Amino acid sequence: MLPMGNIVTCSMIAGLIVAVPPMAKICPRPIRHVFGLILLAAGFWNVLWYASQHIREFWGLAAFCSGVLMVITSIYILKPNWLPVFIRKAKPVVLLMLLGFAVLYAITISRL
Repeated sequence: MLPMGNIVTCSMIAGLIVAVPPMAKICPRPIRHVFGLILLAAGFWNVLWYASQHIREFWGLAAFCSGVLMVITSIYILKPNWLPVFIRKAKPVVLLMLLGFAVLYAITISRL
């Protein structure tokens, strides 16, 4: 069985690194797309699989919120024009919230 918590946390961190403005311009396009697709898959897994089965628990809600943020961040990386203007303008807030979830997941996993 794969340690999905570790995979999701690493996906969040890698997606954040690729999505921040300096790296978005430096990183080659194929690498950005690979990380964007990985982040998109992990976000959908979080929302559609884990959160749907544990929605009444703390980690189910955390998976839902972080999964939505991961999907939005992956779209920032892959096709930002698909997003409404207000979400594009909220990019710093979305990335900061995703960073908060990544830290929460990392701290929790390290304490196990």
